[in-house]
Amino acid sequence: MGQYWRLINIDRRQSISFECMKLGEVMFWRDPDRLIWLLATPRKPKPYQRSLERGHSKDPRDLGALNLPFDVLDLIFEHIALDNILDAAYLALTNSFLRVIGGKRIYEGMYAYSAPWSLDRLICVGDYLSGDDLPPDILKEDEEESLSGDCSEEEDGEDGARLYNAAKTWLDDDVAARHWDRKFSWSDTRVRLSHAEDSELNDLVELDYSWDGTPETEWILCNWTLAQYVRASAVAKLTGTRCHGPWANRFLGLGHVLLTQICWSSDDSVSMRYEGPIHRGSWAGHYVAITTVDQLTENRSFADKKDWTDVTEVLEIWRADNPETLAPHLRSEDYVSDNTNTDEEDLQDQEESKPDDSDAKQVDSDAALEDASGDESQEADKS
Repeated sequence: MGQYWRLINIDRRQSISFECMKLGEVMFWRDPDRLIWLLATPRKPKPYQRSLERGHSKDPRDLGALNLPFDVLDLIFEHIALDNILDAAYLALTNSFLRVIGGKRIYEGMYAYSAPWSLDRLICVGDYLSGDDLPPDILKEDEEESLSGDCSEEEDGEDGARLYNAAKTWLDDDVAARHWDRKFSWSDTRVRLSHAEDSELNDLVELDYSWDGTPETEWILCNWTLAQYVRASAVAKLTGTRCHGPWANRFLGLGHVLLTQICWSSDDSVSMRYEGPIHRGSWAGHYVAITTVDQLTENRSFADKKDWTDVTEVLEIWRADNPETLAPHLRSEDYVSDNTNTDEEDLQDQEESKPDDSDAKQVDSDAALEDASGDESQEADKS
């Protein structure tokens, strides 16, 4: 029957369901592209510029009863629960000073909803794994008993390695990065906003995954544990396509690269022609994220790591198993197409980039929100 695989978020004891669970099937399909939304942190909004021409006051006394020290105003926004993030947005719209201060709380909401697995430990576990054959040092001391070893007969009928059975919840990622947009899409209050106010609200809450084409703002897949990263543009070059933020070709993108690095099993059955040790991934169980190059120095979570290394090596896997996805000049010399498409047609097919609304896979936002409060403590554990 072959070996089946399961993606596990160790920190949250969560998983998502792929359409196919044999590695050679899921690896070359669109499913790994879903990992990008789980891991990619939207860009922080640019600093808000107050404008006298637009009637913005630069006198804090115009705040009236809210003419308070800015750290007190910060606390007011912090006490608005993420479930009620629309209230924070409306308060921020009432005054340009509050717009600047409230923007930070809005971004915290974006982070909680839009990158729920950022900087978590991920591993794709084969069901032939021996429970004591785990990657070194991926478990914390208090996790050893529950996640190492094999399941016993008393453990609810589960069979095989405990790590393979670690997921306690399954995220329905068909439902929700749209949940963030739905929070602001319609309300009794929003219909009473002026056109200018409505435009300001859109600017305040829009998720920004753009790239201006410069190397310092490029999107990258990061292994926080090893201080390594892969550039989105380097992966896009393999298929001869363009980057749209962290997205490129749907059949070979950052999510696919990640999957090649986090697989782990005691058995090398992977249903692939590629003969390398993909079942012993060097990133298995490590902390991973998708961010931009500038965040390696500006974001404290990444800046504490030194000597980040640019690494990318997945070409041989696709040459062996899915060469038609590659740009023609990167295919092996003995490649023979099994269809009648021309190279130009291949490239046109590959030009699909960022998923549209009907295809974009998204994470159950309620589960993401429940876990958001634990992010700070997890970050402290990593340090």
